[in-house]
Amino acid sequence: MNKRPTIGIRMPPWTNSTWLILGGIMDYLKDNEIWKIVTEDNSYGEMETIHIGVGWKGDGVILYRATDEELEYFKENNIAVCLLSSEGPDGSFPRVIPDNVSIGELAARHLLETGAQSFGFLARGETLYKEKIHSPGIRIYPRQRLKGYVKQLKKRGFEPDVFYLKGYPLWKKDTWKKIEKDVSSYLKSLPKQTALFCADDALASVALRVAEKQNIKVPEELMVLGFGNTINYCHSTLPAMSSIVYPGRTIGLEASRIIAKQLSQDYETPKTLHIGIEDIKERESTSFIAIEDPEIAALVKWIRLKAPTEAIQVSDLQEHTSYSLSSIKLKFKECLGHSPKDEIKQVRVTRLKSHLKDIGKNLTDISQEMDFRSTEEMSRFFLRETGLRPSIFRQQLKPR
Repeated sequence: MNKRPTIGIRMPPWTNSTWLILGGIMDYLKDNEIWKIVTEDNSYGEMETIHIGVGWKGDGVILYRATDEELEYFKENNIAVCLLSSEGPDGSFPRVIPDNVSIGELAARHLLETGAQSFGFLARGETLYKEKIHSPGIRIYPRQRLKGYVKQLKKRGFEPDVFYLKGYPLWKKDTWKKIEKDVSSYLKSLPKQTALFCADDALASVALRVAEKQNIKVPEELMVLGFGNTINYCHSTLPAMSSIVYPGRTIGLEASRIIAKQLSQDYETPKTLHIGIEDIKERESTSFIAIEDPEIAALVKWIRLKAPTEAIQVSDLQEHTSYSLSSIKLKFKECLGHSPKDEIKQVRVTRLKSHLKDIGKNLTDISQEMDFRSTEEMSRFFLRETGLRPSIFRQQLKPR
């Protein structure tokens, strides 16, 4: 292809992931051919309004969802397509989406660590839109996320209380009141100290606002976890919302690679590419440790506060409790299923992984920040706990 390809980017107005996806596209373009990027937008008269759909002239599109009519138009006009949503038709074009089952599994693992003895799951069973491009109807992604959530909880003998919201016409003025009413009834039915996974941040935000109106204490009586790490939702609630991070940059990069393959006609039968999920941004909505013994709960909180930046020892715990060292070890096993030493190691491994994902940080800075005596000691610790050296872990993070 002689001319520079024109690639359209179309994302729905409610998503805050556009800049992450664009970042991934830019990562691809740094090492490959340059594309002309066109985004669908409306500048309210300051610039020409661009619509990417039937009638649009370009070489490829990366978009969230599309109608059957749009997909047929793209196919007839040899326009490359990559979809970024689990929902709606695909017209035999590929999708790049988060691994929804692994999202549910990660949510369960995180919430199990709180020591909660009751678990909930809140999602939309269906969503009704006026616009066909949003693919109104039964939702696939929450059911996939529930599958992973249930799988992990069952390993520990738990079964979540599941509630699917019915579809409401979102274009009607008072629909939000009906949604809040349904969520309110559900929250009232849950026992105290329930850990609740909401299928996305918007619904988690609804749950937190309803909890505030009902005087349900978060996180003491209800812990809430969302998905997306959508900043305007996560920080517009009290307390701030914990959320699983949407891998937008990786999705943008992989979508670009798929578009490039279609443009070069080096392309096999389209498949769905599932992007793995590893990161949770923990905030106050899940920070409470739901353990009946207040002294052990306090010790766990202290470990999770100190261990990321200090090389604490199990013996240090005695300064913060009336229990003997042997009692501490016994009660940790009873309450959490593992030893205080394991708790310290888990906290430090989690923080170390988070640091290693930031490629701007070198190993010396990380080891100093986490109070290791040397990078060698840090590397030995990471190898012992994960089976990988930090350098190999970083290499595996790079999309292939």
